[in-house]
Amino acid sequence: MNAGERGRLLLLAAGAFLLYTAGAGGAPVYLDPDEVMFALQAHSIAATAHDLDGRFLPLYFHMSLLGQNVWFHPVIVYCMAPFLKVLPLTDWTVRLPSAAVGAINVVLTYFIARRMFAAPRAALLAAALLALTPAHFIHSRLAMDYLYPVPFVLGWLLCLLIYFERRDAWILFTASSLLGLGVYSYIASLIMMPLYLAMTLAAILREQKTTRPWVTAIAGFAWPLTLLAVWAATHPAFVTATLERYRQPQPIDYLQGFKGLSLAAALEQARRLLAFSGVTGRISMYWYFFDPAYLFLYGGYTNVMNSTRHVGVFLAPLLVFVPVGIVAIATGRRTTLDLILLAGFLSAPFAACLVVPEPYAIDRELELLPFGVLIATRGVERLLAARARVYRAAAIVLLALVPLHFAFVLFDYFGDYRIRSAIWFSGNRRGALESIVARASRERVPAIYLSTRHVPYLDAYWQFYLIKQRRQDLLQRTIYFTEGTLDPSAVPAGSLVLASRDDRPLFALAESRGLRRIELVPEPDGTPLFAIFQR
Repeated sequence: MNAGERGRLLLLAAGAFLLYTAGAGGAPVYLDPDEVMFALQAHSIAATAHDLDGRFLPLYFHMSLLGQNVWFHPVIVYCMAPFLKVLPLTDWTVRLPSAAVGAINVVLTYFIARRMFAAPRAALLAAALLALTPAHFIHSRLAMDYLYPVPFVLGWLLCLLIYFERRDAWILFTASSLLGLGVYSYIASLIMMPLYLAMTLAAILREQKTTRPWVTAIAGFAWPLTLLAVWAATHPAFVTATLERYRQPQPIDYLQGFKGLSLAAALEQARRLLAFSGVTGRISMYWYFFDPAYLFLYGGYTNVMNSTRHVGVFLAPLLVFVPVGIVAIATGRRTTLDLILLAGFLSAPFAACLVVPEPYAIDRELELLPFGVLIATRGVERLLAARARVYRAAAIVLLALVPLHFAFVLFDYFGDYRIRSAIWFSGNRRGALESIVARASRERVPAIYLSTRHVPYLDAYWQFYLIKQRRQDLLQRTIYFTEGTLDPSAVPAGSLVLASRDDRPLFALAESRGLRRIELVPEPDGTPLFAIFQR
Protein backbone atom coordinates (compact mmCIF):
# COMPACT_ATOMS: atom_id res chain seq x y z
CA MET A 1 0.00 0.00 0.00
CA ASN A 2 1.56 3.30 -1.11
CA ALA A 3 1.30 6.64 0.66
CA GLY A 4 -1.56 7.84 -1.51
CA GLU A 5 -3.62 4.73 -0.81
CA ARG A 6 -2.95 4.99 2.92
CA GLY A 7 -4.00 8.62 2.86
CA ARG A 8 -7.29 7.85 1.11
CA LEU A 9 -8.06 5.05 3.55
CA LEU A 10 -7.27 7.26 6.54
CA LEU A 11 -9.48 10.00 5.13
CA LEU A 12 -12.33 7.53 4.60
CA ALA A 13 -12.01 6.11 8.13
CA ALA A 14 -11.90 9.58 9.69
CA GLY A 15 -14.87 10.66 7.57
CA ALA A 16 -16.87 7.63 8.67
CA PHE A 17 -16.08 8.29 12.34
CA LEU A 18 -17.11 11.93 12.03
CA LEU A 19 -20.27 10.92 10.17
CA TYR A 20 -21.21 8.50 12.94
CA THR A 21 -20.44 10.93 15.79
CA ALA A 22 -21.85 14.19 14.41
CA GLY A 23 -24.72 15.18 16.67
CA ALA A 24 -24.91 11.67 18.13
CA GLY A 25 -26.07 13.05 21.50
CA GLY A 26 -29.31 14.22 19.93
CA ALA A 27 -29.80 11.98 16.89
CA PRO A 28 -31.34 9.62 17.78
CA VAL A 29 -33.05 12.17 19.92
CA TYR A 30 -32.94 10.23 23.24
CA LEU A 31 -31.20 7.26 24.80
CA ASP A 32 -32.89 3.88 24.72
CA PRO A 33 -33.15 1.98 28.05
CA ASP A 34 -30.55 -0.55 26.86
CA GLU A 35 -28.14 2.28 26.05
CA VAL A 36 -28.60 3.68 29.54
CA MET A 37 -27.94 0.29 31.14
CA PHE A 38 -24.82 -0.36 29.08
CA ALA A 39 -23.58 3.11 30.02
CA LEU A 40 -24.21 2.62 33.75
CA GLN A 41 -22.39 -0.73 33.74
CA ALA A 42 -19.47 0.70 31.76
CA HIS A 43 -19.25 3.72 34.06
CA SER A 44 -19.18 1.41 37.07
CA ILE A 45 -16.43 -0.72 35.49
CA ALA A 46 -14.43 2.39 34.60
CA ALA A 47 -14.76 3.81 38.10
CA THR A 48 -14.47 0.71 40.30
CA ALA A 49 -13.70 -2.34 38.09
CA HIS A 50 -16.96 -3.81 39.47
CA ASP A 51 -20.40 -3.98 37.88
CA LEU A 52 -23.54 -2.48 39.40
CA ASP A 53 -24.07 -5.63 41.47
CA GLY A 54 -20.53 -5.52 42.84
CA ARG A 55 -19.01 -8.30 40.71
CA PHE A 56 -15.35 -7.83 39.83
CA LEU A 57 -14.89 -7.63 36.02
CA PRO A 58 -17.72 -10.07 35.26
CA LEU A 59 -17.92 -12.06 32.04
CA TYR A 60 -21.62 -11.23 31.64
CA PHE A 61 -23.59 -8.32 33.04
CA HIS A 62 -26.79 -8.75 35.01
CA MET A 63 -29.12 -5.93 33.99
CA SER A 64 -31.33 -6.14 37.06
CA LEU A 65 -32.80 -2.69 36.40
CA LEU A 66 -34.21 -4.08 33.14
CA GLY A 67 -35.35 -7.41 34.61
CA GLN A 68 -34.11 -10.21 36.81
CA ASN A 69 -33.67 -12.56 33.84
CA VAL A 70 -31.73 -10.05 31.68
CA TRP A 71 -28.00 -10.72 31.18
CA PHE A 72 -26.09 -8.85 28.48
CA HIS A 73 -22.94 -9.75 26.60
CA PRO A 74 -19.76 -8.02 27.76
CA VAL A 75 -17.91 -6.70 24.70
CA ILE A 76 -19.76 -3.39 24.43
CA VAL A 77 -19.34 -2.68 28.15
CA TYR A 78 -15.60 -3.30 28.08
CA CYS A 79 -15.30 -1.22 24.89
CA MET A 80 -17.23 1.64 26.46
CA ALA A 81 -15.41 1.62 29.81
CA PRO A 82 -12.09 3.09 28.52
CA PHE A 83 -13.99 5.95 26.87
CA LEU A 84 -15.77 6.73 30.15
CA LYS A 85 -12.48 6.49 32.02
CA VAL A 86 -11.26 9.62 30.25
CA LEU A 87 -14.52 11.28 29.15
CA PRO A 88 -17.55 12.40 31.17
CA LEU A 89 -20.74 10.37 31.02
CA THR A 90 -23.04 12.05 28.49
CA ASP A 91 -25.53 11.03 25.84
CA TRP A 92 -22.83 11.66 23.20
CA THR A 93 -19.85 9.95 24.81
CA VAL A 94 -21.66 6.65 25.42
CA ARG A 95 -22.29 6.40 21.67
CA LEU A 96 -18.66 7.04 20.71
CA PRO A 97 -17.53 3.38 21.02
CA SER A 98 -20.15 2.26 18.50
CA ALA A 99 -18.99 4.97 16.10
CA ALA A 100 -15.42 3.70 16.52
CA VAL A 101 -16.59 0.14 15.80
CA GLY A 102 -18.37 1.39 12.68
CA ALA A 103 -15.17 3.09 11.46
CA ILE A 104 -13.16 -0.09 12.17
CA ASN A 105 -15.66 -2.06 10.09
CA VAL A 106 -15.06 0.32 7.19
CA VAL A 107 -11.27 -0.15 7.42
CA LEU A 108 -11.50 -3.94 7.68
CA THR A 109 -13.83 -4.03 4.67
CA TYR A 110 -11.22 -2.07 2.71
CA PHE A 111 -8.46 -4.58 3.53
CA ILE A 112 -10.69 -7.54 2.63
CA ALA A 113 -11.74 -5.97 -0.67
CA ARG A 114 -8.13 -5.02 -1.41
CA ARG A 115 -7.30 -8.72 -1.44
CA MET A 116 -10.43 -9.63 -3.38
CA PHE A 117 -10.09 -7.15 -6.22
CA ALA A 118 -7.09 -6.13 -8.26
CA ALA A 119 -7.84 -2.40 -8.30
CA PRO A 120 -7.53 -0.27 -5.15
CA ARG A 121 -10.57 1.68 -6.37
CA ALA A 122 -12.75 -1.40 -5.78
CA ALA A 123 -11.51 -1.67 -2.20
CA LEU A 124 -12.23 2.01 -1.64
CA LEU A 125 -15.67 1.56 -3.16
CA ALA A 126 -16.52 -1.41 -0.91
CA ALA A 127 -15.43 0.50 2.20
CA ALA A 128 -17.38 3.60 1.14
CA LEU A 129 -20.50 1.55 0.40
CA LEU A 130 -20.39 0.08 3.92
CA ALA A 131 -19.82 3.52 5.46
CA LEU A 132 -22.91 4.81 3.64
CA THR A 133 -25.10 1.75 4.20
CA PRO A 134 -28.15 3.07 6.12
CA ALA A 135 -28.37 0.17 8.58
CA HIS A 136 -24.65 0.49 9.36
CA PHE A 137 -24.97 4.25 9.75
CA ILE A 138 -27.97 3.93 12.10
CA HIS A 139 -26.41 1.29 14.37
CA SER A 140 -23.02 3.01 14.48
CA ARG A 141 -24.82 5.84 16.28
CA LEU A 142 -26.41 3.67 18.99
CA ALA A 143 -24.79 2.52 22.25
CA MET A 144 -26.17 -0.98 21.72
CA ASP A 145 -24.47 -4.29 21.05
CA TYR A 146 -26.09 -5.27 17.75
CA LEU A 147 -23.15 -3.95 15.69
CA TYR A 148 -20.40 -5.50 17.78
CA PRO A 149 -20.25 -8.96 16.13
CA VAL A 150 -19.40 -7.36 12.76
CA PRO A 151 -15.72 -6.48 13.42
CA PHE A 152 -15.10 -10.02 14.69
CA VAL A 153 -16.62 -11.46 11.50
CA LEU A 154 -14.62 -9.08 9.31
CA GLY A 155 -11.42 -9.83 11.23
CA TRP A 156 -12.06 -13.55 10.77
CA LEU A 157 -12.65 -13.12 7.05
CA LEU A 158 -9.51 -11.04 6.59
CA CYS A 159 -7.35 -13.54 8.51
CA LEU A 160 -8.84 -16.40 6.53
CA LEU A 161 -7.89 -14.66 3.29
CA ILE A 162 -4.33 -14.16 4.53
CA TYR A 163 -4.16 -17.77 5.69
CA PHE A 164 -5.02 -19.12 2.25
CA GLU A 165 -2.26 -16.93 0.81
CA ARG A 166 0.46 -17.90 3.32
CA ARG A 167 -0.74 -21.20 4.91
CA ASP A 168 0.44 -19.95 8.29
CA ALA A 169 -1.21 -21.93 11.11
CA TRP A 170 -1.04 -18.99 13.52
CA ILE A 171 -3.12 -16.85 11.17
CA LEU A 172 -5.74 -19.60 10.97
CA PHE A 173 -5.66 -19.84 14.77
CA THR A 174 -6.17 -16.07 14.97
CA ALA A 175 -9.08 -16.22 12.51
CA SER A 176 -11.01 -18.81 14.49
CA SER A 177 -10.04 -17.16 17.81
CA LEU A 178 -11.78 -14.00 16.61
CA LEU A 179 -14.92 -16.07 16.11
CA GLY A 180 -14.60 -17.51 19.61
CA LEU A 181 -14.16 -14.07 21.11
CA GLY A 182 -17.03 -12.81 18.97
CA VAL A 183 -19.37 -15.12 20.88
CA TYR A 184 -19.25 -12.51 23.67
CA SER A 185 -20.37 -9.65 21.42
CA TYR A 186 -24.12 -10.31 21.08
CA ILE A 187 -26.61 -13.07 21.91
CA ALA A 188 -27.10 -14.07 18.24
CA SER A 189 -23.36 -14.79 18.04
CA LEU A 190 -23.94 -17.97 20.03
CA ILE A 191 -25.48 -19.31 16.82
CA MET A 192 -23.66 -17.35 14.14
CA MET A 193 -20.03 -17.74 15.25
CA PRO A 194 -20.15 -21.58 15.23
CA LEU A 195 -21.74 -21.31 11.79
CA TYR A 196 -18.79 -19.24 10.55
CA LEU A 197 -16.45 -21.82 12.06
CA ALA A 198 -18.25 -24.47 9.98
CA MET A 199 -17.67 -22.29 6.91
CA THR A 200 -13.99 -22.12 7.85
CA LEU A 201 -13.69 -25.90 8.02
CA ALA A 202 -15.49 -26.29 4.70
CA ALA A 203 -13.21 -23.69 3.11
CA ILE A 204 -10.10 -25.48 4.39
CA LEU A 205 -11.32 -28.75 2.95
CA ARG A 206 -12.02 -27.11 -0.41
CA GLU A 207 -8.69 -25.29 -0.58
CA GLN A 208 -6.33 -27.89 0.90
CA LYS A 209 -8.20 -31.17 0.41
CA THR A 210 -7.32 -32.16 3.98
CA THR A 211 -8.78 -31.88 7.45
CA ARG A 212 -5.44 -31.51 9.26
CA PRO A 213 -5.75 -27.73 9.81
CA TRP A 214 -9.16 -28.34 11.39
CA VAL A 215 -7.47 -29.00 14.73
CA THR A 216 -5.88 -25.55 14.64
CA ALA A 217 -9.15 -23.87 13.65
CA ILE A 218 -11.22 -25.67 16.29
CA ALA A 219 -8.61 -25.00 18.98
CA GLY A 220 -8.61 -21.30 18.13
CA PHE A 221 -12.39 -21.19 18.41
CA ALA A 222 -12.53 -23.26 21.58
CA TRP A 223 -10.09 -21.53 23.90
CA PRO A 224 -12.19 -18.35 24.39
CA LEU A 225 -15.20 -20.53 25.19
CA THR A 226 -13.51 -22.01 28.25
CA LEU A 227 -14.36 -18.74 30.00
CA LEU A 228 -18.01 -19.24 29.13
CA ALA A 229 -17.96 -22.82 30.40
CA VAL A 230 -16.50 -21.72 33.74
CA TRP A 231 -18.94 -18.82 34.00
CA ALA A 232 -21.97 -21.00 33.24
CA ALA A 233 -20.83 -23.58 35.82
CA THR A 234 -20.37 -20.96 38.53
CA HIS A 235 -23.42 -18.86 37.59
CA PRO A 236 -26.23 -21.33 36.80
CA ALA A 237 -28.80 -18.55 37.15
CA PHE A 238 -27.28 -16.92 34.07
CA VAL A 239 -28.08 -19.97 31.91
CA THR A 240 -31.58 -20.45 33.33
CA ALA A 241 -32.47 -16.77 33.03
CA THR A 242 -31.20 -16.49 29.45
CA LEU A 243 -33.14 -19.55 28.30
CA GLU A 244 -36.22 -18.24 30.07
CA ARG A 245 -35.87 -14.80 28.52
CA TYR A 246 -35.78 -16.22 25.01
CA ARG A 247 -38.45 -18.79 25.86
CA GLN A 248 -36.18 -21.72 25.09
CA PRO A 249 -36.85 -24.89 27.13
CA GLN A 250 -33.83 -26.25 28.95
CA PRO A 251 -32.44 -29.60 27.72
CA ILE A 252 -33.66 -31.33 30.86
CA ASP A 253 -37.20 -30.17 30.04
CA TYR A 254 -37.06 -31.97 26.70
CA LEU A 255 -35.84 -35.16 28.36
CA GLN A 256 -38.50 -35.04 31.09
CA GLY A 257 -41.14 -34.92 28.38
CA PHE A 258 -40.10 -38.40 27.17
CA LYS A 259 -39.88 -40.01 30.61
CA GLY A 260 -41.94 -43.19 30.92
CA LEU A 261 -43.33 -43.06 27.38
CA SER A 262 -43.62 -46.01 25.04
CA LEU A 263 -41.80 -45.90 21.73
CA ALA A 264 -44.96 -44.88 19.87
CA ALA A 265 -45.76 -42.18 22.42
CA ALA A 266 -42.15 -40.93 22.35
CA LEU A 267 -42.31 -40.60 18.56
CA GLU A 268 -45.55 -38.69 18.85
CA GLN A 269 -43.97 -36.39 21.43
CA ALA A 270 -41.04 -35.78 19.09
CA ARG A 271 -43.46 -34.97 16.29
CA ARG A 272 -45.16 -32.36 18.46
CA LEU A 273 -41.86 -30.77 19.43
CA LEU A 274 -41.04 -30.44 15.73
CA ALA A 275 -44.48 -29.12 14.85
CA PHE A 276 -44.87 -28.62 11.13
CA SER A 277 -46.43 -25.21 11.55
CA GLY A 278 -43.47 -24.04 13.63
CA VAL A 279 -40.94 -25.22 11.08
CA THR A 280 -42.78 -23.69 8.15
CA GLY A 281 -43.19 -20.46 10.09
CA ARG A 282 -39.44 -20.17 10.56
CA ILE A 283 -38.84 -20.90 6.87
CA SER A 284 -41.37 -18.26 5.87
CA MET A 285 -39.71 -15.76 8.17
CA TYR A 286 -36.35 -16.50 6.57
CA TRP A 287 -37.70 -15.26 3.24
CA TYR A 288 -38.95 -12.05 4.84
CA PHE A 289 -35.31 -11.13 5.43
CA PHE A 290 -34.67 -11.20 1.69
CA ASP A 291 -37.69 -9.15 0.70
CA PRO A 292 -36.25 -6.65 -1.84
CA ALA A 293 -38.46 -3.88 -0.47
CA TYR A 294 -37.04 -4.46 3.02
CA LEU A 295 -33.44 -4.68 1.82
CA PHE A 296 -33.40 -1.79 -0.65
CA LEU A 297 -36.46 0.44 -0.27
CA TYR A 298 -38.00 0.92 3.19
CA GLY A 299 -36.07 -1.24 5.69
CA GLY A 300 -39.02 -2.93 7.34
CA TYR A 301 -41.94 -1.59 9.33
CA THR A 302 -41.44 -3.06 12.81
CA ASN A 303 -38.98 -0.98 14.81
CA VAL A 304 -38.24 2.67 14.07
CA MET A 305 -35.01 2.33 16.05
CA ASN A 306 -33.64 0.03 13.32
CA SER A 307 -34.93 1.89 10.29
CA THR A 308 -36.23 5.30 9.31
CA ARG A 309 -38.84 3.42 7.23
CA HIS A 310 -37.90 5.71 4.33
CA VAL A 311 -34.81 3.81 3.20
CA GLY A 312 -33.82 0.17 2.95
CA VAL A 313 -31.14 -1.76 4.78
CA PHE A 314 -28.92 -0.88 1.81
CA LEU A 315 -29.10 2.13 -0.48
CA ALA A 316 -31.41 1.72 -3.48
CA PRO A 317 -28.67 1.34 -6.17
CA LEU A 318 -27.61 -1.91 -4.49
CA LEU A 319 -30.92 -3.35 -5.67
CA VAL A 320 -29.02 -3.82 -8.93
CA PHE A 321 -25.47 -4.32 -7.69
CA VAL A 322 -26.21 -7.16 -5.23
CA PRO A 323 -28.11 -9.42 -7.67
CA VAL A 324 -25.49 -8.78 -10.36
CA GLY A 325 -22.79 -9.69 -7.83
CA ILE A 326 -24.59 -12.91 -6.94
CA VAL A 327 -24.86 -13.80 -10.64
CA ALA A 328 -21.19 -12.98 -11.10
CA ILE A 329 -20.29 -15.39 -8.31
CA ALA A 330 -22.63 -18.10 -9.57
CA THR A 331 -21.37 -17.90 -13.16
CA GLY A 332 -17.72 -17.07 -12.51
CA ARG A 333 -14.77 -18.97 -11.10
CA ARG A 334 -16.51 -19.35 -7.73
CA THR A 335 -13.46 -18.93 -5.56
CA THR A 336 -13.57 -20.06 -1.95
CA LEU A 337 -13.93 -16.45 -0.83
CA ASP A 338 -16.81 -15.89 -3.24
CA LEU A 339 -18.60 -18.92 -1.82
CA ILE A 340 -18.01 -17.69 1.75
CA LEU A 341 -19.45 -14.29 0.82
CA LEU A 342 -22.53 -15.95 -0.62
CA ALA A 343 -22.90 -18.30 2.37
CA GLY A 344 -22.44 -15.42 4.80
CA PHE A 345 -25.06 -13.34 3.02
CA LEU A 346 -27.62 -16.14 2.85
CA SER A 347 -27.07 -17.34 6.43
CA ALA A 348 -27.23 -13.93 8.11
CA PRO A 349 -30.90 -14.28 9.25
CA PHE A 350 -30.44 -17.76 10.79
CA ALA A 351 -30.21 -16.63 14.43
CA ALA A 352 -33.04 -14.13 13.99
CA CYS A 353 -35.30 -16.84 12.56
CA LEU A 354 -34.43 -19.51 15.11
CA VAL A 355 -34.74 -17.58 18.36
CA VAL A 356 -36.92 -14.46 18.11
CA PRO A 357 -39.80 -14.50 15.61
CA GLU A 358 -39.42 -10.90 14.47
CA PRO A 359 -39.42 -10.29 10.70
CA TYR A 360 -37.31 -7.47 9.28
CA ALA A 361 -35.20 -7.26 12.46
CA ILE A 362 -31.99 -6.01 10.85
CA ASP A 363 -30.48 -5.43 14.29
CA ARG A 364 -30.31 -9.22 14.74
CA GLU A 365 -28.51 -9.84 11.44
CA LEU A 366 -26.07 -6.96 10.95
CA GLU A 367 -23.42 -9.43 9.75
CA LEU A 368 -25.41 -9.29 6.52
CA LEU A 369 -24.06 -5.81 5.75
CA PRO A 370 -20.37 -6.47 4.90
CA PHE A 371 -21.24 -9.61 2.96
CA GLY A 372 -23.84 -7.66 0.99
CA VAL A 373 -21.48 -4.77 0.32
CA LEU A 374 -18.68 -7.03 -0.89
CA ILE A 375 -21.09 -8.89 -3.18
CA ALA A 376 -22.36 -5.52 -4.48
CA THR A 377 -18.78 -4.47 -5.22
CA ARG A 378 -18.36 -7.68 -7.20
CA GLY A 379 -21.48 -6.63 -9.11
CA VAL A 380 -20.11 -3.16 -9.82
CA GLU A 381 -16.88 -4.66 -11.14
CA ARG A 382 -18.85 -7.02 -13.39
CA LEU A 383 -20.91 -4.18 -14.87
CA LEU A 384 -17.89 -1.92 -15.41
CA ALA A 385 -16.05 -4.75 -17.17
CA ALA A 386 -19.00 -5.57 -19.47
CA ARG A 387 -18.50 -5.24 -23.20
CA ALA A 388 -21.86 -3.58 -23.73
CA ARG A 389 -21.63 0.17 -23.18
CA VAL A 390 -25.13 0.28 -21.70
CA TYR A 391 -24.06 -1.84 -18.72
CA ARG A 392 -21.05 0.33 -18.04
CA ALA A 393 -23.19 3.46 -18.30
CA ALA A 394 -25.78 1.95 -15.94
CA ALA A 395 -23.08 1.19 -13.37
CA ILE A 396 -21.78 4.76 -13.52
CA VAL A 397 -25.26 6.27 -13.18
CA LEU A 398 -26.12 4.01 -10.24
CA LEU A 399 -22.83 4.83 -8.51
CA ALA A 400 -23.60 8.52 -8.92
CA LEU A 401 -26.96 7.92 -7.24
CA VAL A 402 -25.30 6.43 -4.12
CA PRO A 403 -24.22 9.76 -2.54
CA LEU A 404 -27.48 11.40 -3.66
CA HIS A 405 -29.58 8.74 -1.98
CA PHE A 406 -27.45 8.93 1.17
CA ALA A 407 -27.90 12.71 1.22
CA PHE A 408 -31.66 12.07 1.36
CA VAL A 409 -31.05 9.62 4.24
CA LEU A 410 -29.14 12.29 6.18
CA PHE A 411 -31.81 14.94 5.50
CA ASP A 412 -34.53 12.65 6.83
CA TYR A 413 -32.45 11.21 9.70
CA PHE A 414 -31.48 14.58 11.18
CA GLY A 415 -34.88 16.07 10.38
CA ASP A 416 -38.28 14.44 10.61
CA TYR A 417 -36.93 11.08 11.84
CA ARG A 418 -35.86 12.70 15.13
CA ILE A 419 -39.46 13.70 15.69
CA ARG A 420 -41.26 10.55 14.67
CA SER A 421 -38.82 8.24 16.46
CA ALA A 422 -38.93 10.08 19.80
CA ILE A 423 -41.61 7.87 21.30
CA TRP A 424 -39.64 4.76 20.32
CA PHE A 425 -36.75 6.11 22.39
CA SER A 426 -38.98 6.41 25.48
CA GLY A 427 -39.75 10.11 25.25
CA ASN A 428 -38.05 13.18 26.69
CA ARG A 429 -36.89 11.71 29.98
CA ARG A 430 -33.66 13.62 29.62
CA GLY A 431 -35.47 16.96 29.54
CA ALA A 432 -37.67 16.05 32.50
CA LEU A 433 -34.91 14.70 34.72
CA GLU A 434 -32.38 17.41 33.89
CA SER A 435 -35.04 20.02 34.62
CA ILE A 436 -35.54 18.48 38.07
CA VAL A 437 -31.79 18.52 38.70
CA ALA A 438 -31.61 22.16 37.64
CA ARG A 439 -34.44 23.13 39.98
CA ALA A 440 -32.87 21.18 42.83
CA SER A 441 -29.70 23.22 42.28
CA ARG A 442 -31.59 26.52 42.50
CA GLU A 443 -34.18 25.77 45.15
CA ARG A 444 -34.58 23.85 48.38
CA VAL A 445 -36.05 20.48 47.36
CA PRO A 446 -36.46 18.11 50.34
CA ALA A 447 -37.63 15.13 48.23
CA ILE A 448 -38.03 14.06 44.61
CA TYR A 449 -40.89 11.71 43.70
CA LEU A 450 -40.64 9.77 40.45
CA SER A 451 -43.56 7.84 38.99
CA THR A 452 -42.55 4.43 37.65
CA ARG A 453 -45.97 2.98 36.78
CA HIS A 454 -46.07 4.39 33.27
CA VAL A 455 -42.38 5.22 32.97
CA PRO A 456 -40.45 1.92 33.08
CA TYR A 457 -36.72 1.95 33.86
CA LEU A 458 -36.96 5.52 35.16
CA ASP A 459 -34.63 4.60 38.03
CA ALA A 460 -31.87 3.73 35.53
CA TYR A 461 -32.34 7.01 33.66
CA TRP A 462 -32.31 8.94 36.93
CA GLN A 463 -29.00 7.37 37.94
CA PHE A 464 -27.55 8.16 34.49
CA TYR A 465 -28.50 11.85 34.53
CA LEU A 466 -27.45 12.31 38.14
CA ILE A 467 -23.98 11.03 37.19
CA LYS A 468 -23.98 13.23 34.11
CA GLN A 469 -24.87 16.31 36.19
CA ARG A 470 -22.62 15.27 39.08
CA ARG A 471 -25.54 15.28 41.50
CA GLN A 472 -25.57 11.71 42.83
CA ASP A 473 -26.43 13.19 46.23
CA LEU A 474 -30.01 13.65 45.00
CA LEU A 475 -30.43 9.88 44.89
CA GLN A 476 -30.76 9.90 48.69
CA ARG A 477 -33.77 12.22 48.40
CA THR A 478 -35.48 10.17 45.68
CA ILE A 479 -38.71 8.26 46.27
CA TYR A 480 -40.24 6.05 43.58
CA PHE A 481 -43.96 5.47 43.49
CA THR A 482 -46.48 3.68 41.30
CA GLU A 483 -49.88 4.85 40.11
CA GLY A 484 -52.30 5.45 42.96
CA THR A 485 -49.72 5.02 45.75
CA LEU A 486 -48.80 8.67 46.24
CA ASP A 487 -50.75 10.83 48.68
CA PRO A 488 -50.06 14.40 47.48
CA SER A 489 -50.97 15.84 50.87
CA ALA A 490 -48.15 13.84 52.47
CA VAL A 491 -45.48 15.26 50.17
CA PRO A 492 -43.15 17.71 51.99
CA ALA A 493 -43.38 21.33 50.94
CA GLY A 494 -40.99 22.24 48.13
CA SER A 495 -40.71 18.66 46.85
CA LEU A 496 -40.88 17.85 43.14
CA VAL A 497 -43.03 15.14 41.55
CA LEU A 498 -42.50 13.75 38.04
CA ALA A 499 -45.33 11.91 36.30
CA SER A 500 -46.28 10.96 32.78
CA ARG A 501 -49.45 12.14 31.09
CA ASP A 502 -50.79 8.59 31.49
CA ASP A 503 -50.77 8.92 35.29
CA ARG A 504 -54.32 10.30 35.22
CA PRO A 505 -55.19 9.74 38.90
CA LEU A 506 -52.26 11.92 39.95
CA PHE A 507 -53.28 14.66 37.53
CA ALA A 508 -56.81 14.52 38.89
CA LEU A 509 -55.67 14.69 42.52
CA ALA A 510 -52.91 17.24 42.04
CA GLU A 511 -54.81 20.50 42.24
CA SER A 512 -57.15 19.37 45.01
CA ARG A 513 -54.34 17.95 47.19
CA GLY A 514 -51.89 20.84 47.04
CA LEU A 515 -49.69 19.90 44.06
CA ARG A 516 -49.28 22.53 41.39
CA ARG A 517 -48.04 21.77 37.91
CA ILE A 518 -44.95 23.87 37.24
CA GLU A 519 -43.74 22.47 33.95
CA LEU A 520 -44.85 20.43 30.95
CA VAL A 521 -41.85 18.79 29.29
CA PRO A 522 -42.27 18.98 25.50
CA GLU A 523 -41.38 16.32 22.96
CA PRO A 524 -39.79 17.32 19.64
CA ASP A 525 -43.25 17.73 18.10
CA GLY A 526 -44.32 20.01 20.98
CA THR A 527 -46.60 17.46 22.65
CA PRO A 528 -45.85 17.07 26.37
CA LEU A 529 -45.33 13.54 27.64
CA PHE A 530 -44.12 14.37 31.17
CA ALA A 531 -45.21 16.89 33.77
CA ILE A 532 -43.39 18.20 36.85
CA PHE A 533 -45.41 19.12 39.94
CA GLN A 534 -44.34 20.89 43.12
CA ARG A 535 -45.82 20.78 46.59
